[in-house]
Amino acid sequence: MKRISLAQTRKPLSWIVAAALLWILAGVVDRRTEVEISSTGGRIDVDISGTTLSAPIVIEHFNAVEILAMDSIDPPGGRQITLSNDEGLVFRERLPRRFRYPATDFVPIGDWEIDERSGFGSVWRREVDVRGSFTLRASLRGRFHHDLSIVLLADPPVEIAVRRGLINNDCAIRDGEGLTRATSSIDPTPMADIGATSATALRAAAIAVLLIALFSVLQKRSRPSPVPTASQGFRGAPLALILAIASVALSGWVAHGIFERLPHFPDSVVYLLQAGWMLDGSLWGEVSTIQEYLTVPFTYVDGGRWLAHYPPAWPALLAAGLAAGAPWFAAPLLGGVFVLLLYLAGREMAGPAVGLMAAALALISPMARLIFGSMMSHAAAATLTLAALWLVMLSRRLKSSSAAAAAGVALGLAFGIRPLAAVAIAIPIGALMVLDLDPVVLRRSAQARMLGFTVGGCLGAAPALVANHLITGSALAFPYSLAGRSMYLTENIPFGLQNLDVLLASTGASLFGWGWEIVHGPIVGAAALSLALVPFLMGRRRSYDFLLGAMVICILVLHLGTRGHGLHGFGPRYYFEIFACLFLLTARGFQELGRMGGSGQLVERRIPVAAAGLLFFALCMPAGAILPHRLELYRGYNGVDGTLERQVVSSGLERALILLPPDDWRGWAMASRLMKPDPEADLLFIQADPDDPAIIDIAGDREIYLWRSPRLEPIAPGRSYVRKFEG
Repeated sequence: MKRISLAQTRKPLSWIVAAALLWILAGVVDRRTEVEISSTGGRIDVDISGTTLSAPIVIEHFNAVEILAMDSIDPPGGRQITLSNDEGLVFRERLPRRFRYPATDFVPIGDWEIDERSGFGSVWRREVDVRGSFTLRASLRGRFHHDLSIVLLADPPVEIAVRRGLINNDCAIRDGEGLTRATSSIDPTPMADIGATSATALRAAAIAVLLIALFSVLQKRSRPSPVPTASQGFRGAPLALILAIASVALSGWVAHGIFERLPHFPDSVVYLLQAGWMLDGSLWGEVSTIQEYLTVPFTYVDGGRWLAHYPPAWPALLAAGLAAGAPWFAAPLLGGVFVLLLYLAGREMAGPAVGLMAAALALISPMARLIFGSMMSHAAAATLTLAALWLVMLSRRLKSSSAAAAAGVALGLAFGIRPLAAVAIAIPIGALMVLDLDPVVLRRSAQARMLGFTVGGCLGAAPALVANHLITGSALAFPYSLAGRSMYLTENIPFGLQNLDVLLASTGASLFGWGWEIVHGPIVGAAALSLALVPFLMGRRRSYDFLLGAMVICILVLHLGTRGHGLHGFGPRYYFEIFACLFLLTARGFQELGRMGGSGQLVERRIPVAAAGLLFFALCMPAGAILPHRLELYRGYNGVDGTLERQVVSSGLERALILLPPDDWRGWAMASRLMKPDPEADLLFIQADPDDPAIIDIAGDREIYLWRSPRLEPIAPGRSYVRKFEG
């Protein structure tokens, strides 16, 4: 067989052919949902990709089949639909590859709540005249967060609803009155889920290869003499500082103006509660005489202790903010540090231009601005793991064991915030330090760095281990164990594979926001991941590229053992610790496109450099300009806003008992800045039914108010309130 040289594989035509093959392969292995609906008398039987359900519904005759769907970041479409009955084939028809939706002003962003504003309606219909038994088969494309419904227009109609590929994976049979007659979650399909994940990666690779082909052509038209290395020849620190300040300002605006300084998730409510305990000098709260009415989610009573589900390291940072009267500002400050660390890490690995590009990418990232505007622990964990990465790079260049020790401390502290993410990051860093032991001449220095990193890691993790011992009785048992069930099991791997596809497909939509409001779909999502692959596909990968890639893979692999996906919070937040890796690798991709055609040395040609810069600004400037509008969509997110607080203040309430809706955590979120879980507090919040006679004794001399979002209503003791709470 004739050996193909590297030079031949770099010809533009070769790259274009490779891109086409990758794209075709992605289409072959991508997500598809096979639906089979059959009626054989008195029942409807449904099979959806191997998951079955049935309901006792009689369909004697129907005259049309209709599909209702909602737009999505991976818009639903179809392959083929067939209908047959006892007499044979009724029809076979090819479905549109991508359904057309009713016009709407909203373009999906990949958020389960906000995307409900997308266009919804009838996307396909076929008139028929079918009586008796029948079988309907449909092959569907895409990932749809909202019900995609196949409606049999009978008298009454029957609806088979499917959600698959994003936050929910379930199906239901509903009758003509809209009542659910049968429902089931859709079982994971490991091989299909691996194929769907591979499709996202293959599309990203295809786009990367196509960019390489384009820049190969530009390189051939460039002047033969290289220009001075643009990525090395200037000082970027002042610009990095400006980007960091902009990050603090933008996330501060999100925290204050969009989120109204309130927690918007049950997790954040608990973090803020823990911060209050820590400000009082304790890792837990005292059990109150009204404890049964303090039903804050993810909290538990153990003897005389009111315990929380989460490690206390992040609440300790919030406690510092609480002491200053601004716990909401802790994450925005970390956002500025995060941007500076990206610049430092990028400069360390490939020069100031890479650092600045990575910092700019983080600044315009919708996911980053939301995380650093929230009270979620990912802000601290991502900043600490990035600090560890930069300090490891610094320690290797300076041969410094103290920098390695500082890296270990940072990673140890991250372990006390998000243990799984910290372990995933520690594995490739540890592997790199082991590889550094290979050259005999440098072994002593490498051993000192490894020792420093290990000792630093132990010191950084020590506070978390001590806290574990005090809370759970075991240094190795995190407070998560208070839930009474293991969160990490090998039996979760099928669900982990399903989530891998879900999270990777969602990452592209939230990473940079490129193209949003202009175009959306799997192409845009894959494009956001494509530049990170360029250094590897061009054969220009460096040791730190491998390190970043290994961090990404470790996070993906270790999360396979968990059932959770975190998509109910801004997007793929369980992957946020690897966003820094993607920012840096994407910046490296732009750099390598600018160096197209150069030798192994850092040389850049004028036309590829100019084109890479133009591409960077063409993608990022519109995304940055539209970012405030996109962030505005999160106002009142998860049904949490400042209405309750404003009504308390405007009513002049200083001493009152306010009843929050039972079984709804959002009441605690809206009351979090006013709440003191103390029976003697002037302003006391509890979760209780207004007909509970105990509230009169709890109220004492306080007035009693009922919170029915969005109203705060005074109630009279002894009066019957049959009407229940409204969400």
